[in-house]
Amino acid sequence: MKYFSYIALLMLLFSECVMAQSQISITPIVPDELELNSSLSKTLKQRLLQMATVNGFGSSSGDFILTANIIPLEKEVIPTVPTTVKVNLEVSVYAVGVAEQIIIDEYSFEVGAMAKNEAMAMGSAFRKINPRKPEIKAFMASVREKIEKYYIDRTPVLIAKAQQLADSGEFDQALAVLSTIPESVSEYMTVSEMMRTVHQQMIDKYALMSIQEAKNNMILKKYPEALDCLLYVDPMSNHAKEAKAMVNQIQQTIEANDRAAYEARIKAQEQKMEMAQRAQDNEVMLKKMQLEASYTAAEKVNKESSESLSDKVSSWLFGKLK
Repeated sequence: MKYFSYIALLMLLFSECVMAQSQISITPIVPDELELNSSLSKTLKQRLLQMATVNGFGSSSGDFILTANIIPLEKEVIPTVPTTVKVNLEVSVYAVGVAEQIIIDEYSFEVGAMAKNEAMAMGSAFRKINPRKPEIKAFMASVREKIEKYYIDRTPVLIAKAQQLADSGEFDQALAVLSTIPESVSEYMTVSEMMRTVHQQMIDKYALMSIQEAKNNMILKKYPEALDCLLYVDPMSNHAKEAKAMVNQIQQTIEANDRAAYEARIKAQEQKMEMAQRAQDNEVMLKKMQLEASYTAAEKVNKESSESLSDKVSSWLFGKLK
C-alpha cells in the first residue's frame, strides 16, 4: 500500500509537470493610465486573468502581458428614482511583447450596463466580459500561435542566455528563462535536460551553503539554529545524505524538549528523502520529478518579474494609442 501511494504521488507530480510544460504564460495587467478605482481595476484584471487561464495560459510571464484600454462610447443619465446611469464601453484587449515593445495581437468589443452610478455601471459592464465567448477564445488562440512562433524563432538565443546566467551562478534566473519555452519547439528535449541540470546545480549550491552555516552554528553549540539550516536542504540534492548525517548527530546532542519541537519537521524531511531515494531507482520518474521541481523554482521568479511589468509597458503602450 505504501509503495502504491508513493507511485500515485509521483504520477500526480508528473501530471502537474506536463501541465506546466504545455502552458504558455501571459501576465494580465490593468495599467494606471486607465485611472480606474481599485474595485473597477480588480474586476477588469480578474476578467483578463480569466481570459488567460480559461483559455489554457499560465498567468505569470516576464515576456508577455495581456492588457486593456477602455473607451467610453456612451453615458446616459436616466431620470428614474433613484437615478440610473447607462454606459456603453469599447474594450480593446492587447497582447504585448515586453522586450520588443510590440503589440502582437489585439481584439476590440463593446459591453454595456446600467446601475445607480457610473462606477457601478462600469463594474457591471466589465463583469459581462465572457472569456468563453467564441470570439475571445479565437483571439486567445491567435495569441498563442504568435507567442509559440516567437519562442520557436528565439529558442537558440534563450538557451544561450540561460547558459550564461547559469555559468554566472544565477540558476533561478536561468530556470526562469528556460521555463518560458513551450514544449512545441523542436529543441524542447534540450531545454528540459538543461532545466534539470541547472536545477540540480542550484539545489546543490544552496545545500552546501546551508551545510556550511549549520557547521558554523554547531561550532558555537547553536544546535537548534544548525538544525534549522539542515532542514532546508533539498532531499534531491547530492548533499542530502551529508545533511541527514548532521541532523542525526544534532539529535543526539540537543535537549529532549528541543528535539521534540523539531520531531515533526525531521520526520517530514525523512519522508521526502525516502521519496527522492526511491526515485533514484527509476530514471524516468526521477527526470520527471526533477523537471517538475525546475518549473516550480522558475515559477517564483517569473511571478516576481511579472509584477514589475506594468511600469515597463504602460507608458509606452498608451503613448502609442493616443
